[in-house]
Amino acid sequence: MLKPAILYKEEIEKAFAEQLYTDDFFLYSGYGICNSLPEIKAEDGQYQWAVLDQKNNLIGYFSYRIQLETDTVYNFGMYSFKRGNPYFGKVIFNKMEELVKAHRRIEWRMIGGNPVENSYDRFCERHHGKKHVFEDCTIDLYGNYHDDVVYEILKKYDHD
Repeated sequence: MLKPAILYKEEIEKAFAEQLYTDDFFLYSGYGICNSLPEIKAEDGQYQWAVLDQKNNLIGYFSYRIQLETDTVYNFGMYSFKRGNPYFGKVIFNKMEELVKAHRRIEWRMIGGNPVENSYDRFCERHHGKKHVFEDCTIDLYGNYHDDVVYEILKKYDHD
């Protein structure tokens, strides 16, 4: 279930702080030298969610922005604090299905090699989207280069 992240601000910030210098946090932030935690706050156009399991325990974080002028959902942030929990993925993909139905354009990025890549590929294919791969765009703490992957789903409208 999704609840506004601001209600779980301290718990989310603590969970992220525990992950700060990990490879998983690199996959979330996209920067090998990133030491910045997400700022949980109420802001126009930004949606931040606490992902809770069936017992109302915090298991993750999900955020995105909506640009009303272009009806675009972008700048996604997803993080599971309980790796391997299938409920997290189910909640996220259900919300993404809602967003695809409600908006004209959806776009998100990820670091190549992220374990969720195959799921993103299938989701994008199901919605007739495109996947763009930019090779060796970012570097991790160990000096390894990673691809930057961009997904886009765009509703095509007939203009008569």
